[in-house]
Amino acid sequence: GAGKRFGSARPKVFFPFAGRPLLVHTLKRLVTCYPFQRIVVAGDPRRLDQMKKLLARHGLSVVQVVAGGRTRALSVLSALKRAAQEGCQWVLVHDAARPFVTRDLVRRVLKAAGPTGAAICAQAVKATVKRSDRQGRYVLGTEDRRYLYLAQTPQVFRTGLLLGRYRALGAKAAQATDDASLFEGSAVQVRITPGLERNIKVTTR
Repeated sequence: GAGKRFGSARPKVFFPFAGRPLLVHTLKRLVTCYPFQRIVVAGDPRRLDQMKKLLARHGLSVVQVVAGGRTRALSVLSALKRAAQEGCQWVLVHDAARPFVTRDLVRRVLKAAGPTGAAICAQAVKATVKRSDRQGRYVLGTEDRRYLYLAQTPQVFRTGLLLGRYRALGAKAAQATDDASLFEGSAVQVRITPGLERNIKVTTR
């Protein structure tokens, strides 16, 4: 991602926090969460060498780097194809900007995905949610928050299942803001396991 809302001259994943770039914090945490067969990062094609050098400098040479696409979904697809080539039967998709992922959360989502091949972590909505008109000027109604969740990552899928949805949806998949949405309207049930309030996505300074 470009991290445009972050307001920095460089992508936010390279921005230093407590002595390390955001991306390094997230990857270091993931490495301790589970013995993954492969970890693949989809990055800006113009910054791949920079990313590889950064990872090597922080002892993360094991992480593979692939060129991302023009949207989040196309970047995931690029990494997904690499995972499939490596023979990975399951894939865990995680945002580089969520550095507070925990071992327990990763393992819970992995376990939840078992029965259907797809699972996400998400937080039940606590606030009152209003629906507005298209211009965002007036309230049209109040949503029933009993059935509303804030999606987070990690999200876990059978590799072939997720790859199949990308292929089936074609160009329509390019604008998806998370991978679970690719299964809406399909026969696959995406299971929900509770997320964490601290599992924030760094968006602004």
